[in-house]
Amino acid sequence: MIQRADRLSAGYTLIEILIVIFIISIVTSVALLSISHNENKRLESFTREFVQIMTLAEEQAMLQPTVLGLKLDKYSYQFASYHSPLGEQKNPWVPLQDKILGNHKIPSNIQLDMKMTGKQVSDSSDSAQTNLPQIIISTNGDITPFTIYVAKRGQKPRYVIKGEADGSISSHSLS
Repeated sequence: MIQRADRLSAGYTLIEILIVIFIISIVTSVALLSISHNENKRLESFTREFVQIMTLAEEQAMLQPTVLGLKLDKYSYQFASYHSPLGEQKNPWVPLQDKILGNHKIPSNIQLDMKMTGKQVSDSSDSAQTNLPQIIISTNGDITPFTIYVAKRGQKPRYVIKGEADGSISSHSLS
């Protein structure tokens, strides 16, 4: 009897340890796949929302009628309306403050890269240029042609948003 009690308290068998490791690896792989799928959904959702906001801005420009502009930087994007300069006002672009077309933060894990006429548009550090929009939406719905690549920060783009001069805006997946 003493030998049997010593053997039972000796520890786990190799099979038991392998089964536990196998179960842990399955749970880990399912969790990683779930996280990866969730990040893809987040990028897709952001892309869809951006296209809808751009379309709404086009409609607002036609209905008001006013010329709107979109200023995009690394961390946010904001729409502004054009008002002809009065007196010493140097910048005719007045940022919109409403909830829909006002300032929008870009999620920290999402990166937007914009190209216009084939050239990369970078953040401007020149103080005279910082409040000028890169995309103009006219009162008849025409827009400055653009391409915006949506990616997880530091990775290759997963989605592309394309705006044509006639005002059509579309998006599609790159993978």
